[in-house]
Amino acid sequence: MKNLKLFFWAIFLQIFILNNLQFSGHINPYYYIIFILSIPKKTNESIILILSFLLGFVIDVFSNTHGAHAIASLLIGYLKILWTGNKGFVEFEDHVKSTNKSIQQFIIFSLPLIITHHFTIFFLERFSFQEILPVIQLTITSTFFTLILVTIHRIFIPE
Repeated sequence: MKNLKLFFWAIFLQIFILNNLQFSGHINPYYYIIFILSIPKKTNESIILILSFLLGFVIDVFSNTHGAHAIASLLIGYLKILWTGNKGFVEFEDHVKSTNKSIQQFIIFSLPLIITHHFTIFFLERFSFQEILPVIQLTITSTFFTLILVTIHRIFIPE
């Protein structure tokens, strides 16, 4: 039930607030990926992939981005399955959930997924290697602000 609320809250916040803020065209925070980052390890892998795709698809419908969010969300859902499949990450996730003081570990876990998500979206939107420098610039700036948002979420709304 808590995850269902987070699913709809993340969509609402992204569509109605964050997509309508103009940050000089260089900052696009994508808060909605907090849902994918928060899916528990014990969740069936198929459900993780379906929910990741559905989340991205809904954002695509309201953002008119032709599938970029769906692909990027599905990709990080899949990468999360691969990375948390290792015993070390399972113990890490259990440790993070048992102690709320491990924000640093949450950042270390989330950062590669956020970078991958953002780079995928921006590259698919531009779809040109000639635009690689603007894609990297957008990825860096947007990753920074998304990381701030998801970290604030993690601090104030522990799981």
